[in-house]
Amino acid sequence: MVVKPFSQRIDPNKVFDIQNSQYSERLLLADTVPANSTKLGKVTVANLGHFFCQFITGSFSTLDLVAAVITDTGLSYLSGQLMDGSGQRKLFNEPIPLDLLLSPGRRKDPTSAAVVADPASNGLFFPLEFEYMFTANSDILFNVVNTSSNPNSYEIVLHGIRVVSSMVVGNRIQPAGGQLTRTTVQPQRRG
Repeated sequence: MVVKPFSQRIDPNKVFDIQNSQYSERLLLADTVPANSTKLGKVTVANLGHFFCQFITGSFSTLDLVAAVITDTGLSYLSGQLMDGSGQRKLFNEPIPLDLLLSPGRRKDPTSAAVVADPASNGLFFPLEFEYMFTANSDILFNVVNTSSNPNSYEIVLHGIRVVSSMVVGNRIQPAGGQLTRTTVQPQRRG
């Protein structure tokens, strides 16, 4: 006899309700920052619902101009300040160097003159736990400073859950004739 420990605990109707009101999503924020400058990157949260970020991963380049040759030095020249576009709220106190923020982190450049002698990188992968709710129709902003004499690029993936708020009322999905409608939940009166 096969024991199925979860078969008695999982209620398919509740699972479908949750699945219809929220789902896993990833938002990509990628850009190239010119040499010795600052650039504001952004990704827009669609109007489908709010985005609850849970983790951040990403990579960045480490190129610099050394003796008129573009070289992958392995040094982090990029630092960034993550902001909630609704109200321009800064989510970090100060700009954080991307080597302290992103995992897997540094992305080696195959065209660099020093890439052959450079030791292996990206050996450790550990997503940064970052929980924050971004509202629907807002922007996620990333203000990045590049201190290198060469342009550098970055990619950030925000891992989270899309919360389809217009479908959820009182923690329940409200179907009506094939369409989802919003209803109010009245508290029950006692006697």
